[in-house]
Amino acid sequence: MKVFITGATGYIGSAVAAELLRAGHEVWGLTSSDAKAEALERAGVRPVVGDLGDPGTWRPAAARAEALIHTAFDYGAPDPVELDGLAIDTLLSAAGEGSGPRAFAYTSGVWVLGNTGDEPVDERSEPGEPFGLVAWRPAHEQAVLHSTRKGNGRVRPAVIRPGVVYGGTQGLSVRFFQAAEEQGASTYIGEGTNRMALVYRGDAARLYREVLEQGATGMFHAVDGTPITMADAAAAAGRAAGATGEPRSVPLEEARKTLGPVADALCLDQVVAARRSAEVLGWAPRYASFREGAETAYREWKG
Repeated sequence: MKVFITGATGYIGSAVAAELLRAGHEVWGLTSSDAKAEALERAGVRPVVGDLGDPGTWRPAAARAEALIHTAFDYGAPDPVELDGLAIDTLLSAAGEGSGPRAFAYTSGVWVLGNTGDEPVDERSEPGEPFGLVAWRPAHEQAVLHSTRKGNGRVRPAVIRPGVVYGGTQGLSVRFFQAAEEQGASTYIGEGTNRMALVYRGDAARLYREVLEQGATGMFHAVDGTPITMADAAAAAGRAAGATGEPRSVPLEEARKTLGPVADALCLDQVVAARRSAEVLGWAPRYASFREGAETAYREWKG
């Protein structure tokens, strides 16, 4: 397939692009600069240099694709939420052109589920109160999922909610590893007793590929399905990095100074399952939990 990806140089988008290329697909990636375009070319992605907020610079390329993936989110835009809505509308419109069905995958995240309680929340569960930082996102999820009701019958819409992604040179685990190497012990925020829904970056990318290749529609979670407390995740990262000290707590107020509201989001207590991803797509994560994936994540970060 010819696949168009927004945010192709981003943390998730670059992993999805690499996964699709390995599977033999042709990937076109939206990027905002010539320098990033060169990086995409080196990776085997055909660059589309444009501005997410100016659809005229990239919509023609999207309209020629057989599948579309939206992973970009411009935090520096005057109104990032409005821009995300514009991107969704443009991508859905582009996907509705031509003949035959076209897959469209929208990137959301598990923070829309808020604090979940002890029972696992899967794709069929009614979400609770979303975390404030992403309180706008459920409306965008529904806009994608209900797009076929607006006469856009050629679109096969899917929403993917990744957990807290780790692996590569970015993501949550990097903070753990940096503290482990610099301070001799990894750190966590607050009491560290909150449970986290995590997923290895490569596993999340594989789910995107499965959604496109199978033409699947609806909601899909990309989580490893093994809740782990933040303190236990920090301990696993410390072991992977060879730290000898016990993980220590960083007060939430201190973490907010560097992370802003993301610090509070990381302290959500979440038990999330990916039952529909398994049942519909046959997807299963390579790493059943961060305990198994921490060493790989550390090697990728160092590499």
